[in-house]
Amino acid sequence: MKKGIWLSVGAVALIGIIGFGIWFINAKKEIQSEDKNLFIPYNSAFVVTVHGQLAVPEQMEEAVVEGGGLWGSGLLEQVVDSLRTVASISAYPYVLASRVEGKGDVTFLYALDNTNVWARGEVVAYLTRLFSDNKEQVRKYDRFRIYTLAKGKERVYFTVCGGIVLVSDSDLYIEDGLKQFDLESAGKEVAGRLKDVSKYFSAGADVNVLINTELFTDWLPLFLRAGKWFPHLDVRQLFKWGTLDGDFSEKGIFLNGFLAYEGLDKSYARTLAGQRPGVVSVDKVAPACLVSLGLLNLDRLPDYFSALEDYRYSTGRKGEVFNRKQQYAKMFGKTSEEEWRNLLQGEFACIGLPSGEGETEGLVVALLKSGSLGQGLLGKMMSHYAGYAGKPLKDYERQYAVDKEKSFTYYEFPAKDYPVICWGEWFDGMESGYAFVEGNCLVFATSRDAVEMFLEDYVHGSFVRDAEWYQHLQGKLAGKCNLAYFACTEDFLASRREVMQGRARDFIKRQEKLVSLLPSFAFQWSNEGEMLYNTFYFSMEPLKRDARPHVLWRTRLEAPMTMKPVAVVNHVTGEQEMFVQDSSCRVYLVNDAGRVLWTYPLEEAINSEVYQVDLYKNGKLQYLFSTASKIYLIDRNGNAAGNFPLTLRAKCTQGISVYDYDGNRDYRIFAPAEDQRVYLYDLNGKVVQGWMPARADKPIVTPVRHFRVEDKDYLVFADRYRLYILDRRGKERVKVTSVFDLPVSTDIRLVQWKGQPRLALAGKEGTVYLVAFDGRVETVLLAGMPESWSMNVSDVNADGNEECIATGGSRLAVYTLEGKLLWEKQFDGADLGYPYAYRFSASDIRIGLVDTVQSRLWLLSGTGEVSKGFPVSGDSPFSIVFAGREGFFLFAGADKGAFIKYKVQR
Repeated sequence: MKKGIWLSVGAVALIGIIGFGIWFINAKKEIQSEDKNLFIPYNSAFVVTVHGQLAVPEQMEEAVVEGGGLWGSGLLEQVVDSLRTVASISAYPYVLASRVEGKGDVTFLYALDNTNVWARGEVVAYLTRLFSDNKEQVRKYDRFRIYTLAKGKERVYFTVCGGIVLVSDSDLYIEDGLKQFDLESAGKEVAGRLKDVSKYFSAGADVNVLINTELFTDWLPLFLRAGKWFPHLDVRQLFKWGTLDGDFSEKGIFLNGFLAYEGLDKSYARTLAGQRPGVVSVDKVAPACLVSLGLLNLDRLPDYFSALEDYRYSTGRKGEVFNRKQQYAKMFGKTSEEEWRNLLQGEFACIGLPSGEGETEGLVVALLKSGSLGQGLLGKMMSHYAGYAGKPLKDYERQYAVDKEKSFTYYEFPAKDYPVICWGEWFDGMESGYAFVEGNCLVFATSRDAVEMFLEDYVHGSFVRDAEWYQHLQGKLAGKCNLAYFACTEDFLASRREVMQGRARDFIKRQEKLVSLLPSFAFQWSNEGEMLYNTFYFSMEPLKRDARPHVLWRTRLEAPMTMKPVAVVNHVTGEQEMFVQDSSCRVYLVNDAGRVLWTYPLEEAINSEVYQVDLYKNGKLQYLFSTASKIYLIDRNGNAAGNFPLTLRAKCTQGISVYDYDGNRDYRIFAPAEDQRVYLYDLNGKVVQGWMPARADKPIVTPVRHFRVEDKDYLVFADRYRLYILDRRGKERVKVTSVFDLPVSTDIRLVQWKGQPRLALAGKEGTVYLVAFDGRVETVLLAGMPESWSMNVSDVNADGNEECIATGGSRLAVYTLEGKLLWEKQFDGADLGYPYAYRFSASDIRIGLVDTVQSRLWLLSGTGEVSKGFPVSGDSPFSIVFAGREGFFLFAGADKGAFIKYKVQR
């Protein structure tokens, strides 16, 4: 009997174990097979799948937390973050979706994997204990249970369904997710479902994003007032759906994918159908001062304008536009629109400019096939309008003077909606109050300030294509596109504040630190079929803001500047101009307003000073200088003058020197050559008779210097081991018997040492030779200087005695002429160039340095203190010029090709 009972119990137990095993296997299989996306309602505005830890900087994660989370729903994000730390819940991948419910409530839904069949109850207990003080709040929905977590007025809902945990700030969102799961499980079709979208995703992406119609129709309008930006363009009709793959790195965030507009007759994107992507060139004329840059690139203009007509018909605007064009025909002539279409090249730019809050300053720029024909057409239109309005043309003409010699003419334009009406809704929101043609560009501007901003940068060659932030963004995008948009985030948000709804403003305010970590961004679209393939890039690279608040202008050269700018005088106006050369050996004359007056190509770098001479002795000055092979004389119009250029008999690597002994404009040009001879020329390019110096023993390592001491003229130069002191006929005036050890290039200076005139030369490793005019030589050692170093001499501390200013590597030091160290300064990581001395007053002499490694300019007092406003960025030796009451101005190369004028603060 007992044996039978135990057999029965054993059988029941065995059946129970088998049943439990079957249940466990099925449950485990269910957990492993369930797809989180099945729980995401298809009316979600977007769905994001995050596959793993995102490679973002730590400070970005901290910023998100400090700002109260991405979505501003503190409790929801706390619950999800807590769940993802539980062992039974997979931290990755997880799904996030969002949609709009009721009267504009933005809600979110998370779907996470529950990997442990035993943990279903544990999840409930864990969250209840953590967020609801152990008070379980639950209600049944069909066969599921939905739990509520409360914190103040915030509510978060969750459910555990097999292998999935759903968490949301809306119980309705969870209900819809569960309902959809049941329908999908039963094999029933769900309305609105996008099938097989996963094939558009990249398996290796950090995140996948599905964009649904509701993003444009419901979600975005709660954040953006698109009508403020594009009054006649319905953003809700732009796209139907799309997918994006996201990749995160320490340098930026990429989103690549497409947006589809098939079936949307009212989508403005349809105007791009059939347009092939092209290379952008309009950024060559877009001003560097811009805040944002929108680009439109069309290769089939007739197709675009035809599609534009269809779009306007479908949206009911065709009649309105037709009536406006009829007005244009009366105002500007019947054929003006067609004539412009024939001149358009197909590239357009919408440019946002700096402006006050609530104001919009900007430009619309269209590239033309012929600027001269465009100028004529605009003039003809304005003449026609003047007749139409019964006013003289001059009433609409405006002038902008860049300087005394150069001005631009532009027009006050009477049709502020001209680009929108004639070229399309891409140009909406940018009024055309002024118009002009410059180069091969037709430019419409919102205001006179906008005109001047464009022309200022145009004259200075300062274009956004050369801006570092733009180059960084451009380098991350494809080389061809139909549409693109670039912006500096901070400036963009400030200029588009009126476009943002309350939620967007709240996000930016909360996440101000996060926004600052994404200083620039770019979007790019290329059409294919009925889709726009796109790239969104948010850069984390710090935006190098101009640290020069007192920069007066910046002129772009064709290559980086290589020489110290030379201040020259305009003999016509008496104004100061600057003579410079770039790394391509091209020389420029730039006026005080920063306008390039002319350029002159050379074959080699200038190796001498630039002298202003009067060839014809009539007060008109020319520029005289040398390269290793030639001597040049150029007039102020940029033309060769006299018998120059003159090819030298032997290379002159130390450069020429020019002297007018008695101030009678009888110039002498000294050229120390590689054949160890010093040649002497007059200003006609002829060899001066009677000049008969002996040949140097070794290659000459200095320019020829002229000094007048006690009414005697001394012409001095040196080779590697000897110093030569000659008279004006080339005969030896003082014999120096001491042997020197000089570098391959040095200079000779006249100093006062112990009350007596001396010639000072820098040797190697800090050695200074002091030569008296009777031939005696004394040697001083400047301790701590390397073999290769540079020396200047000036009374930097205003004590009446000259000091040696020395640089070597990253060290600057000032010594007495006796070799005593007065002070020194170390510049970490720097490679310092020659130490120039600048005289601000009799008692204020400062030291100027270029750090060629870090591209910084330094200005220091005679005691080593850094001057106010320094360092500034720059990459060439600089000149400081006194301009009377206006003060002192610095001129230098910067940013690998710019030439700047900077107001020096005292």
